[in-house]
Amino acid sequence: MSYTARAYYHDGHEDDPVVIATADDVRALIDTMLEQPLQSSTVALYIQERPQHEIGVADHELRFGVLAERKLGSINYVNGLEAWYARGVHDGDGPVRYQYMGNEELFPADSLVELEVLFAVTTDFLATGAERRPEGADWAPWPDDPLEEDADDSF
Repeated sequence: MSYTARAYYHDGHEDDPVVIATADDVRALIDTMLEQPLQSSTVALYIQERPQHEIGVADHELRFGVLAERKLGSINYVNGLEAWYARGVHDGDGPVRYQYMGNEELFPADSLVELEVLFAVTTDFLATGAERRPEGADWAPWPDDPLEEDADDSF
């Protein structure tokens, strides 16, 4: 069976998401993300053919952010109650910052990966219909602690 995914990265996609079905579509999506402004630097993907929870939400999600100027990104995969991120290069003390539809999106400091990792993971996600954690990355459990840089930032 072949699968398709709905991709969301700006407000206009709520009613009209980008649909991807092939490796060429994945490559085009990554290329498009390289051209997005910071407020749209994260994309969320959902397999269309998977059933939804009884409350109408997906039981899975693949989300990746792109730092266009550095040609790097970060990946998060959620399936049921398990959340994972692709471990990559460490980028300082604080989290890696992106935005999803204008809202801040944080990834662990060691989550920067090459764009080819985004491609490999996303094409495997599409090929398997999110039946398992995608291959192509060194996965680590999503941290239990919040990803804020410094809890003493309050004024």
